[in-house]
Amino acid sequence: MRKKTVRLAIVLSLLCIAGGAIFVYRMYNKPHRSAATETVVVLTAGQLAAAYELDEAGANKKYLGNAVQVSGTVSELSFNQQNKQVLILTGTGMSAVQCSLLEDKAGVKKGDSVIIKGFCSGFLTDVIMDRCIVAKQ
Repeated sequence: MRKKTVRLAIVLSLLCIAGGAIFVYRMYNKPHRSAATETVVVLTAGQLAAAYELDEAGANKKYLGNAVQVSGTVSELSFNQQNKQVLILTGTGMSAVQCSLLEDKAGVKKGDSVIIKGFCSGFLTDVIMDRCIVAKQ
């Protein structure tokens, strides 16, 4: 009886370890979401910034973690720690939309009208978007 219990415990432990290993492998190799292929919510930078200014909790329910397509005018350009371009799109008088691009240099200049696709990450003083691509310049 004791040998059966030990064997059963060993088999169950090995099954749990194998199941855990398969789960970790599949999650590690899961493809990343791309704004280029996802269904996006389409709006202007001003509309997105205004939505967050009026009702941050409501805007988070609509946009947070979702793919968003934003059109607007580039008011500032900079680079982040990974040397990727960061665009600031003119929003409202109080806030703007900050877009961190996937590519190093997108060929965008200050004053350009652009359409950006990316994922909304929330609101600080500006609306933050990451993993962005330039859809149209």
